[in-house]
Amino acid sequence: MLSAFKEANVGPSDIDYISAHGTATIFNDEMEAIALNRLGLDAVPLNSLKGYFGHTLGASGLLETIVGMHSLYHNTLYPSKGFTELGVSQPLNIITAPTAKDLNCFLKTASGFGGCNTAAVFKKVRS
Repeated sequence: MLSAFKEANVGPSDIDYISAHGTATIFNDEMEAIALNRLGLDAVPLNSLKGYFGHTLGASGLLETIVGMHSLYHNTLYPSKGFTELGVSQPLNIITAPTAKDLNCFLKTASGFGGCNTAAVFKKVRS
């Protein structure tokens, strides 16, 4: 995430929302929650889209990035379908209802088998 921030020339305070990997598995969600909290992102609205599409393996990051771009374009936060209670030890701000919000920048995280993790920052282009 730090590398993604550096490449995008942003900091944690610039992130309007997070599209998390969010598999609803104990180890992945805990690791992701700890990392987000270490960067001070615990209050940033966060969703996981796997409740809509399932885990499409390698395609999940791309599919969720496209929906994230749609969120930016329409200034809308989409909820995490099926979320009922936080299952991690760290606080997170899970989006539970569609919400209109001025959005300019989002963080997409993806976690892979064997620790192949990535993060990317996407920003609106102003013309």
